[in-house]
Amino acid sequence: MTEKGVTPLSKRHIFGAAALASAVAASGAFAAGDPVAAVKADLAKLQADVASARATIVPDAQKLAADAAAAKGSTRAQARAAIKPDLLQLGNDVLAARTTLKADRVQLRADLAAAKGVNGARKELKPVIKSTRTAIKADRTAIKNAVKQARQAVKDLRASFNK
Repeated sequence: MTEKGVTPLSKRHIFGAAALASAVAASGAFAAGDPVAAVKADLAKLQADVASARATIVPDAQKLAADAAAAKGSTRAQARAAIKPDLLQLGNDVLAARTTLKADRVQLRADLAAAKGVNGARKELKPVIKSTRTAIKADRTAIKNAVKQARQAVKDLRASFNK
């Protein structure tokens, strides 16, 4: 805990919620003027949030995998003490990213529905959507692989106690 009983994790959530609220308000202002610009802004925000999730989750998963590998050969209690903080951090970061990305997708769907009636919107948005999908897919693959490696390391650690 830091000063005034606020942990760094809760500060991150507070700042994230404030950023999300301001982004929703800003995209609402865009939607009133130009629905296509609002969709582009939503796509950029979604891509940035996925990249941010990757930058947060991948190191957490790598740390968990490294700590699990280092804990091999120790007692079950020592291993649990070594990896429990990593598991909690990873879980909290995944939950925060999931919440943020869900809000981004809801806003994107709403703005896409508004842009649906605009002439030429489909043609203008198609390349932007395609490039965003490609970038998001790459980030999601990196996250998935890192978490998979962390799970395997924890599984190997558990198996080492049965020998």
